Amino acid sequence: MQDNNSTDHLKHGIVLVFIANFINLAISLVNGFVLPKYLPVDSYAGIKTYQLYATYVGVLVLGYADGIYLKYGGKSISSISNKEINTFRTNMIAFQGIMTILFVFIGFIINDIILAIAALTLVPANLIQAFKNLLQATGEFKTYSKLLNYMSIMNFVGSMILLIVFKVQEAYYYVGVMVVVNFIVWFILEFKLKKAYNYKFGFNLSFSDLKENIKSGIVLMLGNFSSILMTSIDRWFVKFLLTVPDFAYYSFVVSTESLITLFINPIVTTMYNYICKLKDYSSLVRIKKMCLIISVFLVSVAFPIKFILEVYLKKYYPSVNVLFILFSTEILFMLIKGIYVNVYKARKQQNLYFKQLVISIIIGCIFNAVFYFIFHSIEGIALATLISVTIWYVMCCISVKEIRPDWKEIVILCVSIVLFILCGMTFWSVIGFAIYVSVMFFLCTVLMKKEFLGIFSLVKSMVQKRIHRKKPSSDNE
Repeated sequence: MQDNNSTDHLKHGIVLVFIANFINLAISLVNGFVLPKYLPVDSYAGIKTYQLYATYVGVLVLGYADGIYLKYGGKSISSISNKEINTFRTNMIAFQGIMTILFVFIGFIINDIILAIAALTLVPANLIQAFKNLLQATGEFKTYSKLLNYMSIMNFVGSMILLIVFKVQEAYYYVGVMVVVNFIVWFILEFKLKKAYNYKFGFNLSFSDLKENIKSGIVLMLGNFSSILMTSIDRWFVKFLLTVPDFAYYSFVVSTESLITLFINPIVTTMYNYICKLKDYSSLVRIKKMCLIISVFLVSVAFPIKFILEVYLKKYYPSVNVLFILFSTEILFMLIKGIYVNVYKARKQQNLYFKQLVISIIIGCIFNAVFYFIFHSIEGIALATLISVTIWYVMCCISVKEIRPDWKEIVILCVSIVLFILCGMTFWSVIGFAIYVSVMFFLCTVLMKKEFLGIFSLVKSMVQKRIHRKKPSSDNE
């Protein structure tokens, strides 16, 4: 009975986070294509530089927020006392306040204004992340999904006002909007938590709690940092070794690539809470196969993006080959982040997770350097990224023997990546899409018919349950 309840909660959580990510997808589509269309390449590169810095903001918590995540995994939020909430909130504000002063100073010393601006978001951004960790670990997906919407909607509205109303072309103004949005969302989140869970925020500094959570979470933080480094090291190579337009092209692809992660995030977000309660991995094997099928078709969104580059955003067309190489890595990331990393976290195997990432990063650096000297192009850097992610996936498969892939999974995985890149680079977008989707549909139907049909059954059951939930309220009226 408990497994069934956990599965139902997982399905419901996936739906909630999926809806939030769908809203994010629509907004990101507009933001991701409008800004590069109407802003100078240098200004767009400046915005992407800020976002690159912002991805490392969470590292400066030194694992404290990750300790919160591990501490409350699988628990109910109602079981967490007001004193505990106030303690980690106060610790975060004090700790990150000191870090803000330090990095703003460093930014001015090295004359990097964007770094100084990014440092201003340390307190709000990391408090938001800490609360998100708490909501995710305790299965409060409704509040978590609303939080995602606040961030994306306000960033979008602010950017559009600058672009359309004031016709601003400089990057600093758009970066400033992102900073302000972080503070607004932090205040909204605290208000929501106070209203929904009756928390009363106050000052409760505790060095022992700070030390305890940093100690328990620092390995996971290092793993998450390594994961961030793993997925962004290619951009550092492009930024420092290639031209500003190359960085803008590459960052554009990374920006559109995030559209895929918006669909992967519901799996990543909800799976940890589910795996923490899981006793039998047989159901996880089936879920993993379904995730593979979903990711295989999900990456086909690259073809419509290529079509947009062909007819609307021609100045970014030089990024088209990188588009398909990087998007192919998302097939692997769905399995790595959605399944394997959550298994490591649930088993408290942060050390193993960290070791694998370090190995992957070292390999990634080596391949990035070698491929840069061979090709001197963004395509070479992207190919190096694909190879390093593949090696990370292989290490995950070896480590978690209970859910190792069978030959059918391996065939689908290999064929999908190779065919996807070939169709994307060789054919017109519409033709390439038709060939790729048709072949993969046939292959998945033949090799994984049960899981393929299971996806449709899962979606159907989710829709029916949501309709069923609404009926009683309408009847009562």
